[in-house]
Amino acid sequence: MIRYDFTGRVALVIGGTSGIGLATARAFARSGASIALAARGEEAGLAARAALEAEGARVLFFPTDVRDEATVARAVEGTVKHFGRLDYAVNSAGAGDMAPLESTNQDVWDDVMAVNARGIWLAMRHEIPAMLATGGGSIVNISSIFGLAGRAANHAYVASKHAVVGLTRSVALEFATRGIRVNALCAGTVATASMLEAEAFMPDIVRGLVSEHPMKRMATEEEIASAVLWLCSNGAGYVTGTPLPVDGGFLAA
Repeated sequence: MIRYDFTGRVALVIGGTSGIGLATARAFARSGASIALAARGEEAGLAARAALEAEGARVLFFPTDVRDEATVARAVEGTVKHFGRLDYAVNSAGAGDMAPLESTNQDVWDDVMAVNARGIWLAMRHEIPAMLATGGGSIVNISSIFGLAGRAANHAYVASKHAVVGLTRSVALEFATRGIRVNALCAGTVATASMLEAEAFMPDIVRGLVSEHPMKRMATEEEIASAVLWLCSNGAGYVTGTPLPVDGGFLAA
């Protein structure tokens, strides 16, 4: 992985205690940034904090449910209070569904939309003022290849990830001249622990999905984290409002 120099910078990773979020937090820490993790599960959060601290990171953890604006606000405010600033935010908390239209229900729809779409909207409402206070920053919202394409029997997930792309574009336009860049990362299938568990439980479905990627493999968490760090770096200084596919060629097929 390419190493960047984020010394003296601060990154907040919401959904940062596992999967893409934790890999991204680790990549930021190894590049010199101070880290704030925010996630719903306190036990996992404390474990992630301890693991990063053991690697020498400066790291905080805030119990956060992205459906609850008060907890999101506390995470942002606590980050700024402790570290003095906020430079980067990665919004990666997510929820999913998998069911035919006629057998899903409103509770599933509402929960997936609340986490994946409203949660990112709430996060940016608090992250952006904190960044403006010290001159600007970069936000990366984790979407999906299914924020740019459809998928049968994943209606709430697909709709929510399309919402992330639209929200990203709109907010990027709003703050384009104020030092805030906002992009979406549209990941293909990633070899997270949850995806590997799903592969063991329903191998035909997961392997079929992977086979749709021209590279015929899942991405590693580190590959996704590397793209996130690039979007936050000065190397992407002219990139905003962009849904960046990191998808093994899925959307090119």
